[in-house]
Amino acid sequence: MLAATLLLAATGTATTQAAGPKPVGGLRALAVSVPPDPVAIKAGSRGKTLVRVVNPNDVPVTVMTASRALALEDNGKVAVRAGPDPRWDKSVDFPTGQQTIPAQSYLDVPLTIHVPARFSPDLYFIGFLVTPIPTGSGSLQVINQIGSFVTIDVPGPRVRQLVASFHLPRLSLSTRAHGTLRVVNAGKAAVRFWGEQDTNSSPGGSPQQLRFDPSLLPTGRYRVVDVSAKPAWPVGMVTMTVHLTSPGRTEATTKELTVTKQVLVISPIVRSHSPSCSYSVP
Repeated sequence: MLAATLLLAATGTATTQAAGPKPVGGLRALAVSVPPDPVAIKAGSRGKTLVRVVNPNDVPVTVMTASRALALEDNGKVAVRAGPDPRWDKSVDFPTGQQTIPAQSYLDVPLTIHVPARFSPDLYFIGFLVTPIPTGSGSLQVINQIGSFVTIDVPGPRVRQLVASFHLPRLSLSTRAHGTLRVVNAGKAAVRFWGEQDTNSSPGGSPQQLRFDPSLLPTGRYRVVDVSAKPAWPVGMVTMTVHLTSPGRTEATTKELTVTKQVLVISPIVRSHSPSCSYSVP
């Protein structure tokens, strides 16, 4: 899954389950779902996709869908701008006028996308905003706008490069070692990466493995992943190794980035019973 399923409301971030505060009058916020994988469209050609808008209310809701510029930020954060995206403003056909979503139902909004011939191979993001139309008069109404984006993949070879580093103490006076892994996209194209954390403990202990869900990282942005590990005994040397996998120049090849860090973990129980002991970290 990509981060393309991240949604934003006019009053803050939202998910498909919770798009914002409950409006006055009892209406619940709409939800939006987009294709989980990028839509492949060659440069200079057209493609089509669907965006689904869900109405969880017991009454019909009328909406309008319009293009919006996006700001893709660090750690998967996305902001929807106030106006249309100049890059896609004349290249994406959004439905014109108002559309009504039946009660307890959904509406599939068709999008026709023309990718300009000058676009180089990469992932591109088409933002949009769904705005409910207020009905009635004489009372206060809260309009929960909800936005998302569709990911377009213009196929072809590209330069992808990830850089990763551990931010982890060499000594942890706790029952677990806690830290972060910072992953930076230093290449010239957006990257989808996935991976796993392998943990070994000495003395004793069985190897442990934790998989990371696929993530999207735009060019020049970073993601911070929380990592932790526990030794088999109250005192132990923990070795954490993270393997990150991403496509190479083409989708048919993959690249792997490996980073490793060792941490000496000393439980508070050991320290409370051994006040005169000293420890050194290599």
